[in-house]
Formats: sequence, C-alpha cells, structure tokens
Amino acid sequence: MPKPTTQFLCSKCGDTFPKWLGKCPSCGEWNTINKFHESKTVDEKKGNITEGVDLFNTSTETSSLSTSITENRISTNISEVDRVLGNGFFLGSFILFGGSPGVGKSTLSLQIFMNINNAFYFSGEESRDQVLSRKKRIIPNPESNKDVAAPDRAPLHQSLHHSQPEKTIFSTNSLEDICETVIKNKPRFVIIDSIQMISREGVGMGQITQIRENAEVLLKLAKSTGTTVCVIGHITKSDEIAGPKILEHLVDVVLYLEGDRGSELRILRSTKNRFGSTQEVGVFEMTNGGLMELKNPSKFFLAERADNAAGSAITVVREGARNFLMEIQALTVKTNFGLPRRTSHGIDLSKLHLLLAVISKFTPFKCDQSDAYLNVVGGLKIKEPASDLAVCAAILSSCTQKEISTDMVIMGEVGLSGEVRHVTALETRLRETEKLGFKKAIVPRIPKGLTPPKHLKIMEVRSIGELMQELFGK
Repeated sequence: MPKPTTQFLCSKCGDTFPKWLGKCPSCGEWNTINKFHESKTVDEKKGNITEGVDLFNTSTETSSLSTSITENRISTNISEVDRVLGNGFFLGSFILFGGSPGVGKSTLSLQIFMNINNAFYFSGEESRDQVLSRKKRIIPNPESNKDVAAPDRAPLHQSLHHSQPEKTIFSTNSLEDICETVIKNKPRFVIIDSIQMISREGVGMGQITQIRENAEVLLKLAKSTGTTVCVIGHITKSDEIAGPKILEHLVDVVLYLEGDRGSELRILRSTKNRFGSTQEVGVFEMTNGGLMELKNPSKFFLAERADNAAGSAITVVREGARNFLMEIQALTVKTNFGLPRRTSHGIDLSKLHLLLAVISKFTPFKCDQSDAYLNVVGGLKIKEPASDLAVCAAILSSCTQKEISTDMVIMGEVGLSGEVRHVTALETRLRETEKLGFKKAIVPRIPKGLTPPKHLKIMEVRSIGELMQELFGK
C-alpha cells in the first residue's frame, strides 16, 4: 500500500504548501493551514448517503440504460463547446469546470443546460429566482435578434432547440437531495454550481475533506446511473482549482474558462480530457445577453486595426489546434528619466526585456534611451515564441516611424544571437493567413518538404538585420 503523501492545505482558499504556515500567503487568513494526507479516501460505506438510496447496487438502472441509449455523446448544440469536448459530453462522465470569479462560468453552464434535453441544474450559490432571472436575461426577445450579428458571431440563444422547464432548476446545498433527485428522475445531464457549496448533512461547506468526499460520491453517482455530471469549481489566486489535487485526478474532464474581466474575450480550454483532445479551444465574446460564439476570432481581433499606423504588426498565434491572427502594437518614446520604463500587456514583461536587448545589440537603435510600451489587441495573452519576430517588427516600426504593410504577416522565434528560428505548424499558419486575404509573410527559413500557399509572397529571414532589410530597406 503506498505511503500517504503529507501536504498542508488552506481550508479557506485550497492552496497547497510544503510546510505549515501560520498565515496563508494566498488568501491572508490566519490558522487555516492544516495537515492533509492526499492518498486518504472515503470509506465506500459513506457512498450510501441516504437510506434506501444505494449508489453501488444499480444493476437494474444500468441494464435499462444500455438498451435505451444509442449514442455515447450528448451534444450541447454549441459548436465551440463541442469542439473542446470532442463532439459533446460523454455519457456518464464526470466534468470539473473552473474559472476566475466573474469570468462567466455560471452563465455558460446555464446556456449549456438550456441546450440539452432532460437536464437538471442544481445551484448552491444562488436562489432559484436568481437563476431564473439569469435564464431570462440570456434569452432576449425575438425582436432583438434583428440586431445581432455579423456572420463571424453566433449568439448561443439562436441554437436553443429546447428550453428547459423551470421545474428542472433547483436551489440546494444538500448532497443527499441532489443524489436522491438524480437517482429518482434519471436525467441525462446534471450541473452543480458549485462543488464547494454543497455538503452532506452535518458537515461544513468549503472544507478540504468535504470537497474530496463530494467528488467521490458524485463520481460514483455518474458512473452508476449513466448521468453526465458537471460540477463548477472555484479557483485560487494561483489559477488552480481550489481543494485537494485529487479532485482533478478523479474527474474525466477538466474545463477552464479564461479571460480578463476588463476584456470581452473568453477562451474555453480543456486541460484534461479522457474522451478527446486537449489541443482544442473555444472562443467566446461576453455580451449583455450571455456568451456569444466567435466563428472567426481573427476578424474580431483585427476589426479596428488602423491603416498605415507605425508600431503595428500582425502575427499568427496558435492556441491549441487553432490559429488566430493578432495585432501587436508597440510605442517607443524618449525617456525623461535615467531609467527607461517598460510596460507590456498580453506578453510577458521579461520577454519584452529580452527582445529589447536583442534589438539594441543587433540594430542601430539603442533601446536603453527610450520608454517601450507593448500591447496585444483583443486581450489575449500570448505565451508561445512564434510572436517574437512580430514584436521586434512593431518596436522597429515605432522607432523608425515607418509603417508595416497592412497585408503582411510576421512570425518567428528570436534567439539571443539575433537569429530567427523555425516555429511549429508553419504551414497551417500560412494557410490561415492566405484565407484571410493577406498577401505577404515574413517567416523563418522554410524547411524542406513544406509547401507554402501559392498566392502568398514568402520572405525568409534568418536574423533581425534581415528583418529590417525586408521591412524598411535598411
């Protein structure tokens, strides 16, 4: 039997620490960190949470289920969600859905619930009237549909094939009530908002052991009844699911909804998926009527790009298996103090410092005498190195006050010696570029066997110096 792993967890925020601390560094609470054994499990006898309800003796339900169900997926009728899941929820699966407060977890969950027949919604954080009010808000009047949308945006309410009756929405904090209702009615799909706000009778909510026990009981409920169970989970300040790490190990799928509260953009991704790929992402726009699918995110990011503006460059960013064209803006001004200022939004600040040092070393421009500001339009955070060359191009454009052609895309990784390195999936990025009407692309040296699009003029560069030559003839 494996030796239990000892950890110290905060009972308030769920962060994990290697040793005991009097004050939690994440939430600032005192005396909330306790010893926790990760490998400890709940006694199976506790699975029978109510008398007369046996989660482990469901042979009759399982046999009838196998004869009545012909498909093993539940489609949400929301293409961006189905894309991430791998063509819908797998029957009998256990899903954990996380995201920052206010990012739209409950809104998207309610929209998914409304798109699935025979689904139940259990809210432990809001009253039933609050949930119904939110439901009415995301289904606008038919007259308002006239103003919706460009072809690249698809309002989720237009795909609703079935509006769930109000009697399938419940407000409860009792795990016993949830399990009894599910076993009695046998819905296809259940949403629980949230796992931190439900508990067994006589047990406090939000405790680490309580969250783990909830997950184990709900897992057995999903597997024994064939009902797909999706639970919403809070996250910590370090963007991790609050509670013990075993919570993520137990579930079949882990979904994250990402996005800054000041931006309308939302990214849905799967960090764990036993029934599909983790390389797909879904893109949404937050509106007053809920979340709206973005069919063509690149048009959204480039919609308000100014023509012939110095300091602007277009690059291709890869999120999972999808390619987005993004605008990167840079501004350089002479510093008024001894130490130049650096500000970056959407790209790591240390990456900006690195690229400024490369520009200072291998070009005539000395960035130590200028303030530098960098922004990724649209609110998306770029983490991959393929945008390095576009960042350098935008900075050089601002320094020279010369515009970069509006029909040009730039991509490539920049090394510390000023060299330009190959990027992954270059061919698919170039095809996405051609599809959106761009005519030219500055890229690293194209490897053998790669066939670039015929209608795209390719300019290969191997260094920052060659980049300047292609852009400005210097």
